[in-house]
Amino acid sequence: MIGIHLITGAGLLLWYYWRKKNGKSDVMEKRIFLFAVIGNIAGLALTTAAYWNAGLGAEPAVEKGSYGEQARAEAFEVSQENGENQKITVLVPARQYREEEIEEWLEQAEKVLDTVILGENASLQHVDQDLNLVSQIPDSPVTVSWDTNEPLLVGYEGKVSDEVPEEGAEVQLKATLTLQGETQECIRRIVVYPKQQEKSLEQLVQEAAEEKNTDAAEELYYLPEEINGQKLIWKKIPDRTGGLIAVFALLAALLYGGTRMEKREEARRTREEEIQKDYPEIVSALVLLLGAGLSMRKALERIALDYQIRRKTKSFRARPAYEELLYTWQEMESGISEGNAYEHLGARCQGTSYRALATLLTQNLKKGSKGLLELLEQESSEAFEERRRRARAEGEKAGTKLLLPMMLMLGVVFLLILVPAFLSFYA
Repeated sequence: MIGIHLITGAGLLLWYYWRKKNGKSDVMEKRIFLFAVIGNIAGLALTTAAYWNAGLGAEPAVEKGSYGEQARAEAFEVSQENGENQKITVLVPARQYREEEIEEWLEQAEKVLDTVILGENASLQHVDQDLNLVSQIPDSPVTVSWDTNEPLLVGYEGKVSDEVPEEGAEVQLKATLTLQGETQECIRRIVVYPKQQEKSLEQLVQEAAEEKNTDAAEELYYLPEEINGQKLIWKKIPDRTGGLIAVFALLAALLYGGTRMEKREEARRTREEEIQKDYPEIVSALVLLLGAGLSMRKALERIALDYQIRRKTKSFRARPAYEELLYTWQEMESGISEGNAYEHLGARCQGTSYRALATLLTQNLKKGSKGLLELLEQESSEAFEERRRRARAEGEKAGTKLLLPMMLMLGVVFLLILVPAFLSFYA
């Protein structure tokens, strides 16, 4: 990477020297050259710093993630004493709390539990509003699960039911505090009462307006200016035509987006069908090349390069399965191991046939090629049989689709025959 920066810098200098020597350099080109040089130097500095900080020293270590985070994958390049380099990925876990820290967090959570769940109630001995049964203590990693002995009176989310008797009822809540696998149970006994039913603003306004307008013959209907000491400011709700237009525009956009998604889904299904259609041909080609003495990698390379040559012809039509084979060969050429490249092929093609083929080729790398040709011949035979079965099913489907047009044409034929007959009969 550093070499690329150096080559780029040298190329910029040579270009600028050549332009200046020929007298073609102007102010704009100088600015562009200066901007490119500064960018290249900045990139070189960042790349150098990245390479400088890439080494982990004699006692290699990387920083763990914060508490509660998921484990993350870190990519490394490992050099062995024999001079072999390899890129590997290590799963680095997040930090974990120590036992004494867990105990401290659980104790703090129990201390603030009553305050947290109280909500708008004055105390837990007189609960007439919904409780705030949180699933996690605020500003704490401790999670909470709740249980109640009277779910018909107080729900698991803290909602107070309308079925609470007038004299009140005692309810037992059990909170299970959990942190990093450690749990602690807390029992709280509360007394719930029926919810206080407050009149809504609409009800209060309606009552005040009725009191204010006693004359039914009055031309105007006067609205209250204040409720419960709170001054009211009245405004008519404006016409919502603009909002409706916006809603219709949004619906049109959603419809367009849905259509685009449907088209993409149709393209995906078409791609999968084409990939599946080419599977027997690909397996048959592998059998033929392996039988001729080529290794699996060379056979795959031969198929990929032949397809690459066909892509240059004018009558070429892209075939997704061969595109994936070509990409797999390019992966192996770029340094990805043969086994990983086969696994990537199975994952990209998604079909069970390709996943089975990828598994077969990967096992061949581990156990040797003994019996591989026979297995591929069997797979090829089954694949061609499956393609014939699919062709029959598609033919039946096409016949069903043609049934309605045929019925319509039959109706037209009947009309052409019967209408002249009726006309001549009545004539």
